[in-house]
Amino acid sequence: MANSKFIDEPIDDEERALMEAIENGETVPIPRDELEAMRADIMSASAKNITIRMQLDDLNGIKKMAKAAGMPYQTLINSIIHRYVMGGIVFKVAV
Repeated sequence: MANSKFIDEPIDDEERALMEAIENGETVPIPRDELEAMRADIMSASAKNITIRMQLDDLNGIKKMAKAAGMPYQTLINSIIHRYVMGGIVFKVAV
């Protein structure tokens, strides 16, 4: 079976700048009212609660990144999944 890996390179210059800002601790938390508005927009779509098992190290990494970005970790996970489904994040199989 071929090895597979996720490609974590930024998809454009804007995403590259965001990734660098998060990694360098240069982000500012989103104001609470703006965060609530974002959450309401996400939840207003036909959303469904799910349960998922994750490696503890991955979950801790997601929580750390979400905290640095000033958002709940579930919102970050939802955003990553949405970007993957829309083609913004690509899964490649090494052959």
